[in-house]
Amino acid sequence: MIESMHERSKGPVFKIVFALISISFVIGGIGTGFMASDNSVAKVNGEEISQQLFNNAVNRQQNILNTEMGSRFWDLMDNPEYAKQFNQSVLNSLIDEELLRQYAKDLKLGVSAEQIKSEIVNSQMFQQDGKFSNELYQQTLRHNNLSPDAYAAIVHEGMLQSQIQEGIVSSDFTVPAQQETLAKLLLQQREVRLAEFSIAKEMENQTASQEELQTYYDANKTKLLAPEKLTVEYVAFSPKDVESKIDITDEQIQTYYDRNKGDYVTKGEAHLAHIQVSTEAEAQAVEQELKNGADFAVAAKAKSADTLSANNGGDLGWAKAGTFPKAFEDAVANLEVGQVSNPVKVDNAYHIIKVLERKPEQAIELAQVKDKIAQTIRQELVLTEYSNIAREMANRAFENNSSLEEVAKAGNVKVQKTEQFTRANVPAALQNEKVLKALFEGELRQNKQNSDALDIGTDTAPQTLFVRVSEYEAERPQTLEEAKSAVENFVKAEKAEKVLLAKAEENVKALNEGKSAEVKFNASQTLVYMESEVENPALAQTVFAMKQEQNKPAYQIARNQKGDVVIVALDKIVEGNTEQFKALAPQFEQANQLMLRNELLKALRAKASVEINDEFMQQNSSR
Repeated sequence: MIESMHERSKGPVFKIVFALISISFVIGGIGTGFMASDNSVAKVNGEEISQQLFNNAVNRQQNILNTEMGSRFWDLMDNPEYAKQFNQSVLNSLIDEELLRQYAKDLKLGVSAEQIKSEIVNSQMFQQDGKFSNELYQQTLRHNNLSPDAYAAIVHEGMLQSQIQEGIVSSDFTVPAQQETLAKLLLQQREVRLAEFSIAKEMENQTASQEELQTYYDANKTKLLAPEKLTVEYVAFSPKDVESKIDITDEQIQTYYDRNKGDYVTKGEAHLAHIQVSTEAEAQAVEQELKNGADFAVAAKAKSADTLSANNGGDLGWAKAGTFPKAFEDAVANLEVGQVSNPVKVDNAYHIIKVLERKPEQAIELAQVKDKIAQTIRQELVLTEYSNIAREMANRAFENNSSLEEVAKAGNVKVQKTEQFTRANVPAALQNEKVLKALFEGELRQNKQNSDALDIGTDTAPQTLFVRVSEYEAERPQTLEEAKSAVENFVKAEKAEKVLLAKAEENVKALNEGKSAEVKFNASQTLVYMESEVENPALAQTVFAMKQEQNKPAYQIARNQKGDVVIVALDKIVEGNTEQFKALAPQFEQANQLMLRNELLKALRAKASVEINDEFMQQNSSR
């Protein structure tokens, strides 16, 4: 997952990782409990991958795919096979990371706390007015509600894997001869003229007799199928269908406000500074200095082990209640502005804390939040009513399973009906994977019964759908009469192709013998192998396999992307050169490095002992 520390540190995600770990330095340094766990999902050479780590990785990947795919991802996850593959891919990534971590350990690679601190302090993410902002630093961790130790582990592992990746980069090189070969192949240019003969146009000159139609039909009738056809009745129901039933009173708004007053208070904040030392004796000595009149900021710069805040006189910035560990928070709560605490032990360090300023809590008046509360109440009541009615509709769909009329009455909506359709032209209202699965993969299309309630909405826009197939025609072989138009086109296309190929072969033979031929070529054009393989692979396959005698055009039959017959006149071959290849070299190097990384992992896996907790994985996939 973490390919390169250098590259990842440029992106916003990795910057946030650096940010989130920072508080661990402010409140006691990097923790030592990296990823401890009692239960494993796998063991790699005896080292456990915890179930907690696996579940966290699953959640992260699900969040990513949910953002990219929306409800379609969760529809896919309903498929047990897809869910199994998804979980296995997450586990494989964790196993790869563990193998690389062990490999880094064997190579005696390491990352110090100072190296991680340096990355944080210099991160542009936390620069304010040209210098590191500890307040911005803390805010990121607070907003993401994440453990400093866990993110210390992520950064630590990421930097180790970065060292491995850098080793791969330094071991990977391309000698000039290799670059020259690649340049010659990939950037080779061929000057050609093309004479194209359209099969579609030639089909206009062809006829198909009844006997030819029958012969083709008899040989291909198993492929000439009329697809299954459905006519569907459906009932769609969403929260919008109940909104008109909901009225909000001032009494409800007042009651909600009174019950949730704690939510309508601006939390108090404290502007804090601290001095962090390693031992109780050091803390007592600093405490005595302060009692003797020493300046707190000066003492922090001279004594504090937290170098990030020490440079600012121990300033930690503004913080809301709950930002710091309990012992730290309890000490802050008992201090007035300007007061200094006794030494406070937090984890493995001692802190002397000073409150520089305070902002008190302040109640927000009802008038300021009335509209917002009304909207909240409305949303809650609408969703509750929607849920209750949808449940009643589901009951009626089951009790009266041969009609949707009672279902529609329960929701005060109408039964809608589609025109007949196939899987190739499903109406927009039914374009949902759950609906398609219900219609085309079960018995629903044949028994004409109501479906279960199908949840086809999203978390923010729920919607329920009920469907019933009212008319059904199964897939069947087409009669010759039904398939006549398609069969006629196939027959004419075959005859047109034969005519054009025969004519092209005759002309190519004549041209290669130096004779004249009635062929009209298009203007000369230059094809580059690398581009042609993408844009017109069918033509490129022939053009770049042709051989040419010196100073003499070569002729050959080819096909283009449309399947038309093409006579190629090859006039000139120009080899690619290394200067042209230089612009492409970084892309090939990146691909090469990925290949080398995969080869390394393949080798590590081959000699590794990997034990999978199959029972856990099976349970996880069936949830």
